[in-house]
Amino acid sequence: MPDDFSQDLSIQDRQYLRVIMRCISRITKALHSENPDLIRAFDILIEMQKLFVRHPPENLRQDLPCLQDFDFVYRGLKDVSDKLIELQPQKCTSFLEFCDASASNETEGLYTKPNAFIKYIRQMMQNK
Repeated sequence: MPDDFSQDLSIQDRQYLRVIMRCISRITKALHSENPDLIRAFDILIEMQKLFVRHPPENLRQDLPCLQDFDFVYRGLKDVSDKLIELQPQKCTSFLEFCDASASNETEGLYTKPNAFIKYIRQMMQNK
């Protein structure tokens, strides 16, 4: 994903975004398969957290040139996280505990403050 959402995507960035979308699609398909336990949910949640830390959806605005592409990515991530919560809630709980422990240790990095992704996972787990 580009560092600056306000710029038009280069051809290379568009191709990379398509790769991300295909990966999201494959993860979603795998979660709907007969063996969703083959998915390493905790690792996927960590990678999704990295993306949300680097590219918070709060930075999206209506006037962005590629808003539709980014919106598609975030909606795909929401679908993946919803399915992970449904099929592997224990992994989601472990992820939240890991984030809480990291925040309480006051370590620098990805897990120190709750962002939209962590808040969403926590809310969905409470509603479960």
